[in-house]
Amino acid sequence: MRRLLVVALLLLTGCAGLKAGGRTLLEDRTINTDTVWQGDYLVDGKVRVVGGATLTIMPGTRLFFVRRDRDRDGLGDAAIEVEHGSLVALGTARQPIEFRSAEKDPRPGDWLEIKVDFARKLQLSYCLIRDSAHGLHAHFSKGSLEDSVLRNNIDGTRFGQGRYAVRRCLVVGNRGKGLNFRNSEMEIRDNILRGNRAGLFIFETDRPLTVVGNNFVANRHHVRLGDFFRGDIRLGRNWFGTRDRRKIDALLYDRGEDATIGSLQAEPTDSWLPGTGPRPAALRLEPDTELFGGGFFDAGAVSDGQTLYLPGWDGSAYAFDSRGQLVWKQALGEVADADPALDDERLYLQTWGREVLALDRSNGRPLWRFRYPESVHDDHRQGGLVRIGEQLLVPAWNGRLYALDAGSGKLLWEQDCGAPLRAAPAVARGRIFQPGGSGRLSILSLDGQLLNTLDLGAPLLSTPSVTAVGVILVTRGGVVLAFDDDGRQLWRRDLAETCYYGAPVFSDGLLYLATAAGRLHCLTADRGELLWSVDLAGPSYATPLVAGGRIFVGDNRGVMQVFNALNGDPLARADFTNAIQSTPLLIDGRLVFGARDSRIHFLRLRED
Repeated sequence: MRRLLVVALLLLTGCAGLKAGGRTLLEDRTINTDTVWQGDYLVDGKVRVVGGATLTIMPGTRLFFVRRDRDRDGLGDAAIEVEHGSLVALGTARQPIEFRSAEKDPRPGDWLEIKVDFARKLQLSYCLIRDSAHGLHAHFSKGSLEDSVLRNNIDGTRFGQGRYAVRRCLVVGNRGKGLNFRNSEMEIRDNILRGNRAGLFIFETDRPLTVVGNNFVANRHHVRLGDFFRGDIRLGRNWFGTRDRRKIDALLYDRGEDATIGSLQAEPTDSWLPGTGPRPAALRLEPDTELFGGGFFDAGAVSDGQTLYLPGWDGSAYAFDSRGQLVWKQALGEVADADPALDDERLYLQTWGREVLALDRSNGRPLWRFRYPESVHDDHRQGGLVRIGEQLLVPAWNGRLYALDAGSGKLLWEQDCGAPLRAAPAVARGRIFQPGGSGRLSILSLDGQLLNTLDLGAPLLSTPSVTAVGVILVTRGGVVLAFDDDGRQLWRRDLAETCYYGAPVFSDGLLYLATAAGRLHCLTADRGELLWSVDLAGPSYATPLVAGGRIFVGDNRGVMQVFNALNGDPLARADFTNAIQSTPLLIDGRLVFGARDSRIHFLRLRED
């Protein structure tokens, strides 16, 4: 009898409290008393909040929704439904609240929605809502959505018959409508709407509408009117991705595309609007440790998660822990300014003596050496090394790409890629993409067979960036080009700025590039559309680091700067006495990089 009673209680509560992979399981259930969620939850059904109850979701909470389509409508059924109750989900920049699919291959429509009707209170901030069908779906309510991300949904929102504010959000990559509403008083302010089928969809409305201070970029249509909407709408001042009024008109779907609907009147700004998207935590860079060497440090450090390795112009390789304590130092005999490579056993370096060395990474002991012939190009920057399979790829000053056996240093194959080679190759999908100082891009198989060559007409001094469909590279003259794996050009963007050794960096569908003209640019990776550009403190030869929604980049005036990766807003900086040409590394809350002041710097990241 007691056992039957326990089973009955579990059925009534929807098995709440059971653990599934460390997550609290929430199946079909009804909440009618004030409830607080904190931690990780697996939602496999519909959770209803009724009877005036308030559901409070604490910062850092993550809700994973199971993909289960019981009604066979093609959409997941899992949902949170609030009726005549309240939903308060206030995350922070450091501890956002996440609503997302539980599946390994998340896709739009895996779960249904956060549905709120007749809400007493509706507040969401610093929330991530992704992989749903309808995102935040509210009617007959008053609420706000701030500093949040709507990503990879079918629709990011569905608002109706209420009063809603969407402020400082990132609305990106939604398959249908980013923001969608009807007959509601709306404030849409300081958001970034990017890569949606429709950034803003106005089904119909006869109520006050404020759309101002937003950046609309790379949407199929920035704003679209519904098929039965007959009125005229004046949009406030927003950036629509271009100054060309004809292009802007083509991106606003209204009477110009369908004579039976209303019109949109835009007030475009001249450029990208700063201060948009979710506000990050305040950041400071605090000096922590310095290591002194005998020359410049231009190479980027590599790490196994515990130990960091870095060569320098003083002809030495250094190993140190994440706190800056020296583990070992090994003489190389010549300058080393190329990024090293690392595997489970060995550290690989290239020196100006045209020598490649493998060192035991535990103690720095040399294991093997390989030398290649001299050439007329034997000075300035060398290309970084790349480990792939059992091979070590070595781009040489003499224009040869050497493939060595990583264990023994034995030459496996070599290929002429056009002298000099000053950048590491990129490797993706069974192909090697080697840029050359001659302006040639060589595409090779992993066994060294030359598949294609492209003459781009200007020196290629930095490593290509790998995307889902190909590679992107930049010429010394500042022309950015995207190619598919077979070498077919996808797009071209001329920045008209000199670019030396700083490579483009791909992250979250965007491309970041620092130039010798002292600018940092952000472009869309799929079309090369320029989103924003900001000034650096000086010319940059460095490849940026993009991590945690931030861009870290040094310049030749010795300034390390941090920018918001969404909008280019400056976040922090630290000033030093000489150029920073290396790519920084983040480890254990510290930013590590070498500079031309003969020091390796450790900066602690402090968030306020």
